[in-house]
Amino acid sequence: MPATLLFFFVGTVLYVYYKHNPADLSLTITDGDAILPWYIYSELPQGITGLLISGIFAAAMSTLSSSMNSAATAYIVDIHSKIVKRDSMNSLFAAKTATLLLGIAGIAFAYMMATWEIKSLWDEFNKILGIILGSLGGLFLLGMITRRANATGAVCGIAGSIIVQLVMIHFQYVHLLLYTTTGFISCFVIGYIASLIISGHKKNIDHLTIYKIFSKK
Repeated sequence: MPATLLFFFVGTVLYVYYKHNPADLSLTITDGDAILPWYIYSELPQGITGLLISGIFAAAMSTLSSSMNSAATAYIVDIHSKIVKRDSMNSLFAAKTATLLLGIAGIAFAYMMATWEIKSLWDEFNKILGIILGSLGGLFLLGMITRRANATGAVCGIAGSIIVQLVMIHFQYVHLLLYTTTGFISCFVIGYIASLIISGHKKNIDHLTIYKIFSKK
């Protein structure tokens, strides 16, 4: 919350500044996301401008590198190791290859987003979070508190949650801050119902759920 308040405080201060100094704002700026870069470029001293741009690049690079490495690690541990049984050297090469492919995919997606008519990066950010984090949260809850969840039901839950989220985003049934909530609930409900309908492998998974904690009491 402190970081969120700080970010919104910056936007509020910029709004107040240009409200009282409208002549300082370029008439060519029609996108609200461009106001902060314009302020950095036009109002701040050159040394401070360089430090801010360096900080933005450093933050972007660290975020992208950690995200690609985490995604590649998840792929190697959860998918690649189940398909190919090889030594650690081949796993390391596969992880590097996966990181490279994820980087290329990220660049392609960024280029595609640059061609969209985006009114607010904040809105798009919340939409993407709703699609990704909402379904993942529902998936973890499904695995932790239910005994009937299986792999097929989990996949159905994620797929169904993405479809629900796309419908919510298109018709705007809820506020954008609730996209993660609708993704969370839809993934859990669809995944649980699918697990009931489609039977999976029958094995004891109590040690993977909260029931292990209850059994000790």
